[in-house]
Amino acid sequence: MRLGVDVGRVTTVAVLVGPDGQTMARAVVDSVPGLGESLLAVLAELPGAQTGEVDTVGLTTDLERRPARLRPVAALRIAPPSHPSLGPLADWPARAAREVGPLHTVVPGGSALTGRQLAPLDRAAVADFARRAADDGVTAFSVAAAGALTRPDPELAAAEVIAETVPGAEITLSHELGRSGLRERENTAVLNAALRPWAARLSDTAERALRVDGLQAPLYLARNTGGLISAAYFRTYPVLAIASTAASAVRGAALAAGADRAVVVDAGAAELRCASVTDGEVESSDVGPGLGGVDLDLDRIRTDVLPRADLVGTGAEQVADLVERVRRRIPGGVLLAAGGDCGLVPVRAQDPEAAIAAAGYGAARSDIVAEVDQVVVAGGRGDLDRLLGLARDQALARVLAAGAAPATARVAFAAHTPVSYLPEGVHRLRVRAVGSPSGIPGMTSGRRT
Repeated sequence: MRLGVDVGRVTTVAVLVGPDGQTMARAVVDSVPGLGESLLAVLAELPGAQTGEVDTVGLTTDLERRPARLRPVAALRIAPPSHPSLGPLADWPARAAREVGPLHTVVPGGSALTGRQLAPLDRAAVADFARRAADDGVTAFSVAAAGALTRPDPELAAAEVIAETVPGAEITLSHELGRSGLRERENTAVLNAALRPWAARLSDTAERALRVDGLQAPLYLARNTGGLISAAYFRTYPVLAIASTAASAVRGAALAAGADRAVVVDAGAAELRCASVTDGEVESSDVGPGLGGVDLDLDRIRTDVLPRADLVGTGAEQVADLVERVRRRIPGGVLLAAGGDCGLVPVRAQDPEAAIAAAGYGAARSDIVAEVDQVVVAGGRGDLDRLLGLARDQALARVLAAGAAPATARVAFAAHTPVSYLPEGVHRLRVRAVGSPSGIPGMTSGRRT
């Protein structure tokens, strides 16, 4: 049996789901200050006999609604010089920039997306920067190199230098998280490094609350666009799971309704969010600023938003317009509601309890998910097939590291696309691997492969 928990600003919801995907029990309590206290309160409302059968716990996150202080990070960019307006942390919101701190530099090195080396890595400059960071008391580093998705070697070499210079340093490498855009990928790595203490506190607090209640099941965190990662993986890559509530709610509503195509209105305390689901996958986007106004190189759920403060009168027409905008992107999708006050959503036979539990249900029903996104230079079809095979292997390795049971790990999606603005033979590879949480029998997740 799986347990999904959604700790919202107003309510905390827990859902017990059986192996067949059926809801066995639900509990809803008012949220109180403190994650641990909210978890303990909602767990106390579940049937004790059934919680003893729980073998995995999925927890949603929403950092934008619970701002966390960022720790200082030493940001290293490996690339040719650029204008200061394009330098590290340029255009970051003032508060986030102050918290991360002014410690950043650019050293020669990196490559073009074709794999051509731009300059040798200046290892001495990397070591000097690492020593300066340590002297300032900063031991969290982010490393972003030009062309790292094609040639990650400069980032790996820089990490070796930093680790030798600052024993115990925590290092985030951009090629493990982002995509081809250097600045956005760099921002993603910096934010990830800055959020690791938050991730450790959140996961430690949640695990302590579960143990107090007698649950020994492993904890997993919901990803931003659906799926789960283990608590250990979350502590290393927290940026993958900083805003998962909406995706879990939208996907959970579709799964509960058995809908392959759906338009879901998620009614939150401050806004109504409308998004779509196709074959179990939420529509995602990487357009626009991410968390806290920082431009990130990560997929996030694509939503059309209507703030409650903007509602006029009953708001029915505004909600209808909101739904229509999304329906134009997914014609034929069934309309569903999730969240708390769903009275404005014209859904027949709406079950209020199921709607408010949608995010918890979605977290409970999710599989482990890991992805690989890289650029390769292939000399021909055979070489491309070989490189795609390596990317598939890497995705499988990542999903195992993220907590999937080896016997269940599989590649769910793999694609290659020629990069049109580069010479022939340069391809973008995208691979997604999925699997059931470790030691847990497979469950029908609603995701098609």
